[in-house]
Amino acid sequence: MDATLSQAREQWSEVVERLQQGEEVVLVNSKSGQAAVLRPPERPDPPGPRWSSSKARQELGNLVAAAQDGAQVLTVGGQPTATASRCTAPPTGRPQPDSTGGVTGLGDLLDVLLEAGPETAGLSTGVPALDRVAGGLARGSLTLIAAPPNAGGSLLPLQAARTAAFDPEQPVPVLYALSGVPLQVAARRLISAEASVPYAQFAAGALTPEQRQAVAGAEGRLRSAPLSFTRPEPTAQTIAEEASRIESLGLVVVDRLQRTRVDNTPLSGRTLPAAVRILARLAADRQLAVVALLDTDDALLVEQLGADRVLHLTRPDNGPTARITVTARDLGTLSAVEVALDMTHLRLLDHAPAPAPQAPVASRTAAPAAGAAAGEAAVPPPARRPAAGPPRRADNSPSPTAGSRTSTVAKSSGTVAELVERIEGRVRAVLTKAGGEVTEAVAQLQKTAIPDVMDLLEQSRAGGRYDFRNYPDLPEILHKRARQEADAIWEARPRWTAPPEVLDQLGDQVVTALDINGAYLSALKAHLPIGQLEHHLGPDEGGPAHDSKRSGVHLVTPPEWEHPHLPNPIGDREEPGRIWITESTLRLLLRLSGPKHGLCARPLIHESWTSGSTEQLLESLRRALVQARTNALAAQSAEGEAAYEYVKAMYSKLVSTMGESNYNRDLYRTDWMHLIRSQAFANLWHKAWQAHQAGLTVVRMMGTDELHLAGDWRTAAAPGKDTPLFPEGREVTAVKPKQVYRLEKVAEGSYREREAV
Repeated sequence: MDATLSQAREQWSEVVERLQQGEEVVLVNSKSGQAAVLRPPERPDPPGPRWSSSKARQELGNLVAAAQDGAQVLTVGGQPTATASRCTAPPTGRPQPDSTGGVTGLGDLLDVLLEAGPETAGLSTGVPALDRVAGGLARGSLTLIAAPPNAGGSLLPLQAARTAAFDPEQPVPVLYALSGVPLQVAARRLISAEASVPYAQFAAGALTPEQRQAVAGAEGRLRSAPLSFTRPEPTAQTIAEEASRIESLGLVVVDRLQRTRVDNTPLSGRTLPAAVRILARLAADRQLAVVALLDTDDALLVEQLGADRVLHLTRPDNGPTARITVTARDLGTLSAVEVALDMTHLRLLDHAPAPAPQAPVASRTAAPAAGAAAGEAAVPPPARRPAAGPPRRADNSPSPTAGSRTSTVAKSSGTVAELVERIEGRVRAVLTKAGGEVTEAVAQLQKTAIPDVMDLLEQSRAGGRYDFRNYPDLPEILHKRARQEADAIWEARPRWTAPPEVLDQLGDQVVTALDINGAYLSALKAHLPIGQLEHHLGPDEGGPAHDSKRSGVHLVTPPEWEHPHLPNPIGDREEPGRIWITESTLRLLLRLSGPKHGLCARPLIHESWTSGSTEQLLESLRRALVQARTNALAAQSAEGEAAYEYVKAMYSKLVSTMGESNYNRDLYRTDWMHLIRSQAFANLWHKAWQAHQAGLTVVRMMGTDELHLAGDWRTAAAPGKDTPLFPEGREVTAVKPKQVYRLEKVAEGSYREREAV
């Protein structure tokens, strides 16, 4: 991350957070031209003057100036978080053609563009068939290689590096940055491909004498090649600094950018967009070709990274060929080519490779070694998502987003039992540290509830193909209109009391206020969009019919509600006309307007922002929290009491901070927040409907979890069923009575509560 002093002051919390995650930050004093790089300390107690976080923010200019003379130490909460040292200020921009009077002539540009000397000509990918359709690797820009696991994506940057560094006539210096790939593994891959020896046998230490001789024969080329490796797990800024030290550098290879956050790996997780910007700027400023391998073909993440050109590499049917599709930002797919895979030597070929004989010892190791080199199972990349338009085509065939939906969400490999064990282990550790004091332990657990639940969510998604941290851009209606104002989405939050014609019939009946346990916890099972929200007209404006496999927000005209004994499912909205509601509220309205209920007309849908959806995204986490809550209640101990409050804090804070919140920087999905909240309101309305069907009188419905009923709620059952409709208890499926009262009429339309004797 590069920032001027004013930018750093405005985004200081983000700067500190990036440093705590292992990323480097360059501070530039645009007036003096001085710059300092802040990086995590190499030892726990680094030497140098201490600057507290608040002091550093106020005196950034002095901090940068002091760093010119020696290392400075930034502390957060008294703990050393980063060291600041002198560095060269990054260039401010790329050179521009000469212009006169503020404009540039086409002829002048033509002269510039036709100059294609050795320093400006593009580099080969190492695959002639791909060079013919893609024009090689352009200097001055970043090429992103997006490949699903096990498709062989690492072979393409490997081949580009070999082609440049081992060119017998004019070798081009190459910098190879390793992230998540051990140095020896990368070196073996290069040597195996260049010396034409089987990688599996090389990795197993089982080369035959002839194969060892082949490596020895290539030793001269290997030793003299201008190819350098960075230190393991570099930051993007480190790569840029190392690149500045290599004379005549032509190619930078980054192997790889990892979609899922990995500890102590800066090029992973949500730091990728910033890293790609630094790499793109490096390419432009130094006129280099930069190639970065991304370990996923997730179309949403690829689009978010914003590379000028992307090479999508897949391995159809896990077969002997690779399909490479060339796409450009704003232009879409340009071309595609299919080439042969030589997995024995880790190369891409224009022709099918001849089968190589395998020694007996190699045959036992070839399959796993090749798999380790190439990645995981191949999945074709989702088609490019159009910028706008309806999600369904006229012939009702699936849209690109819908087509990728089923492959985007996979069953989590993190078991519920593992998550529960982690929750309970955390409670035991904190309670022990607090000396058995429940109040102190609960306070500590509540402080860490947000990062803890995010860690649980990440563990629950292990193995899933959709990364919940890769949030797409949201439409304007999902952004706050002002700092203290809400956005345009109506959640249908109930605040309803029955009208006088209903209350007058109660007489002296007892009213019980029921508390619905774990309302937000149950609402985590909502239909959540998992892709970029796409705008399209609703069915009442000529758009496609409502698709139950998609979710989002909708502009509707709600139907009239003519049932005084039941709350309006749209909530207590006073303003008439169109409103933006969530999928949760729309589905409730559609059910109530259907033949089974027939309570209202169908809502008119005018516009929608939707994407492919799933109910399973938070399911493993939800089930784990439910189980941990159940175990805590059954324990009837200090540990159980602390665990109950801890679980409650985790799910409630998860919902409340997943929107625009400074307390949770790992999840920014305002649409999910609205959907989950309105799902809780819809669930409460459904309970009110069940109570009405069972002969109870609904007196009030408030918030997410409060239902006031008149009648014998303990024996009430759904029609045709013997089980209680409202079992009493503290389980998620049960309710707790929180107040019992009678209503006394004091004037026309006015009532007061009095104690029920």
